[in-house]
Amino acid sequence: MRVIKFGGSSVANAKQFQKVKQIVTTNDKRKIIVTSASGKETNEDHKITDLLYLCFEHKRYGMSVDSIFNLIREKLITIKTTLSLETPIEQELDHLYNELQQSIELEYLVSRGEYLTAKLLSDYLNYPFVDAKDVIFFKFNGDLDYPKMEIAFQRLLKQHTKMIIPGFYGAFPNGDIHLMSRGGSDVTGSILANLANAKRYENWTDVSGILKADPRIVKHPKQIDIITYEELRELSYMGASVIHEEAVYPVKDKNIPIYILNTNEPENPGTIILNKVNQEIRHAITGIAGKKDFSIITIVKEHMSNEFGTIRKALEVLEENQLHVEHISTAIDSFSLVVQSETLKPMYYDLVHQLKKVCQADEITVNHELALIAIVSRFMKQKTGMSGRVFEALGQNNINISLISQTGNETNIILAVTNDDYNKTIQTIYSEFEGEDK
Repeated sequence: MRVIKFGGSSVANAKQFQKVKQIVTTNDKRKIIVTSASGKETNEDHKITDLLYLCFEHKRYGMSVDSIFNLIREKLITIKTTLSLETPIEQELDHLYNELQQSIELEYLVSRGEYLTAKLLSDYLNYPFVDAKDVIFFKFNGDLDYPKMEIAFQRLLKQHTKMIIPGFYGAFPNGDIHLMSRGGSDVTGSILANLANAKRYENWTDVSGILKADPRIVKHPKQIDIITYEELRELSYMGASVIHEEAVYPVKDKNIPIYILNTNEPENPGTIILNKVNQEIRHAITGIAGKKDFSIITIVKEHMSNEFGTIRKALEVLEENQLHVEHISTAIDSFSLVVQSETLKPMYYDLVHQLKKVCQADEITVNHELALIAIVSRFMKQKTGMSGRVFEALGQNNINISLISQTGNETNIILAVTNDDYNKTIQTIYSEFEGEDK
């Protein structure tokens, strides 16, 4: 059995629905389908989810929702009429509009994007519709209730051999709708793959797998064929976004492969994500990703290595100020903490004063306008000289490194460079390891 999820772009209009049907009908193992809400047809178009959020805000401030709601109505009815579907979507929309005139919960309202899209897709594919609130369950603290979901799912399998389920939401014990974070349909599909003990979880979107670098920075980057969950987490954390990073956990322990595939290019093999990969060393790196706008706080204190707790005290100050530490680099008499500049700047002077007092520091310096870049590869342990190649290549291009970090498992190397050198750094590293002659 395969669980497959279609993103918003895959169900944006009737033409995309037809592509979905072609994909589903080419393999009879594709029995459980999860769908996002209908997404953008063009750059000027709007996602239904965004429109529903706007409806809620307009209602909250006493403004008319009619013009926004009519965009939703037009989008869904056009899909219905173009495909000659029988689902009474007009009545569903009228009912939702009437609910909007009364008191309505945000999470329930926003979930209707997936709900209504799934209704249309169920009709078009002739797959039974199953509401996510009847199979995806949360405890009141927001944790997923796997035992309860397992019982409900097994009951559904006795009733249906195939089904379509809306993504992005589930229900609390009292039946109230609860949303996942944006992109949560990926997580819904992953949960169902776990419950079904699926052979594979296919995530269909508008890109052909995961690329080794940002195509806005590197021209025509190569596609990653296989990536581990750990590598994906590293790249996702540093800004590479193709699948919701929380979608990893439900399938990780069972080592159910996730396939990232393109609805518009179904013949492309995409990228396979696995927990464990038995593969010969074919590539030096798996991928490169990064983020801009970080600050490095460097605390200097003589004889710090002979004392206990200085770093702990500094971390406690940042925790009290709700500043997340991205990375820590240490020396004999100093250490550096990397934080996001946006969160640091409002409390910059107060924080420096607190750190100097608590740590009894001799000197504190702060450098802004820095970028973090992660070079990720499960092959680093087996390949010698990778760091040397990085530093040599950057040196030849006059790129100065402000910070270097690497953990003991050698999955990645983190570099800090200036914001101005961000694009050049990624291009240089990619060229060194993945250039045309590599």
